Amino acid sequence: MNTKSCLLLAFLLVATLSVGKSEESKSPAPKTAQLVKTPEEKAKAAELAKSYPLTTCVVSHDALGGMGETVDALYDGKLIRFCCKGCVKSFNKNPEKYLKEIDSAKKS
Repeated sequence: MNTKSCLLLAFLLVATLSVGKSEESKSPAPKTAQLVKTPEEKAKAAELAKSYPLTTCVVSHDALGGMGETVDALYDGKLIRFCCKGCVKSFNKNPEKYLKEIDSAKKS
């Protein structure tokens, strides 16, 4: 092999390894609560609402519907109800905290 071939082979090897590492280091996007929008999601939310344990927003603890229409979202197949869209953002920062509260209310 001549020098040019060796350099080209080395470059290709480094480029291939770099691409492989960048794909491996990507972690999946964290789950977030998604607002209920489609007719299918609305139907699912209506069914889940029948057994929803809270009458207050899980984030602000304000009455559901107290600031207008209740905001429904789905998180990992579970219904989460909020008093406003701002609380959805707060929920998404620490969902486990709020999910524990909902689960605790279900057990009570």
